[in-house]
Parts: sequence; structure tokens; C-alpha cells
Amino acid sequence: MFGWGTARIQQGLFRLPSFILEVIRCVQGVWLSRETINNVLSRHGLNGYPSKHKRWRFFRAEKPDELWQVDFKGPFTVHGKKHWFLICIDDYSRFLVMAEQFNHEPKTREVTALLEMQNRLPKAILSDHGSQFKEKWKRWCRQHGIETHFAHPSYPQDKGKVERCIQNLNREFVNHLRKFPGWLRGKLHEYREWFNYERFHRGINTFPAQLYECNVGNLT
Repeated sequence: MFGWGTARIQQGLFRLPSFILEVIRCVQGVWLSRETINNVLSRHGLNGYPSKHKRWRFFRAEKPDELWQVDFKGPFTVHGKKHWFLICIDDYSRFLVMAEQFNHEPKTREVTALLEMQNRLPKAILSDHGSQFKEKWKRWCRQHGIETHFAHPSYPQDKGKVERCIQNLNREFVNHLRKFPGWLRGKLHEYREWFNYERFHRGINTFPAQLYECNVGNLT
């Protein structure tokens, strides 16, 4: 009924809130391991993603520009003004393709305009189901020969690389803006350069630019 995973089912079998028990019948006071619950779900074909959702399988792209991941951070308030941050990362190299800030929630046309300014475009882009990634987004991607993939609703692990990149951006830049509001004037682009060329990435055991640019012969 709720599309819950093993952890929430485990809690539900032990104790549910009264308002849920008013609408469903469920045994209570039972403690089962998540492995046991998953085995039962597997036996009945109920674990994993619902078939109605298109799933992008978890993997690391094999080369640059095979897959980009895109997401937003915001709104973040600095001295009473709201700001949004657009992040786009290359799945293979973790290269920060775009890092842009807005004083309003970005529209689809603003995202696509920034993409059109790039020297190259990816084979596919992975996003969530936000308002920017609806029909206009799909149409633009089709026109540019880009495959569209969408994360499973309420499952941020699908786009884990861009989520982790946003966490890094938060800790190393965004969370300090209230103390250093002057960073809003162009410093995000400096952060992007530092992230790509000087920040060692433990996930790939090198600098993002080393993987992204040397694979297309641009790194000198």
C-alpha cells in the first residue's frame, strides 16, 4: 500500500502509529530482521522498484560524457535573500560541469540555456522529477540527442554522485555564505575550478579534471 522498504516494514510490524492502524489491519509487536522481510518480499516479487518506474541501473559510466547528473540546492537564505544553486556533474570523472547560482528558482529554459553554452553535451542526463525536468526538458533533450533518465521518487541514492557533490558544496562553500556573503559575487566559479583541478577526489583516486579532460586529449 505504501511502497515501503524493509526498514519501514520492520518498524511497521513492531509498532505503527494509531492513524495508520485505523485504515489497515496489521499484526503488531513482531520483530523480524530486514533480511527475513526482504526474503518474503522477493518470494512474492514485491521487492525492488515498482515496474511503472523507469530505473537507471547503478553503475559508474565508462567514459566522460556518457552520463551527467544534475540537481539543485536551495533555497538557501543569505541576509534575507534566497539563492538557488544548479549542480551538474559528470558521472565517470566527477568533473563539475556546471555550478551556477540564481536569486530565484531556475526555470527549464535557464537550465537548457546553460547546457547549450557547454563545449560538448552528454549521451544521457540523470535528474529527479522536479518542475524543471518535465515535458519542455524532455523535448529539449530529444532535440539534442540526449537520453533522459529520472531518479526513482523518494530514492536519492539513484543520483548519489550529484547528491554527494552537493554535500561537498554545502560544507565547503554554501554553508559559509552567511559569514562571507561576498562569495556570492563570482566565487562559485572559482570553487568549481578548485573542485575540478585542485581538490583530490577519493572516490576516483585522482583529480576530476585528470579523468574528464585527459580522456578527450584536452589536458596539457
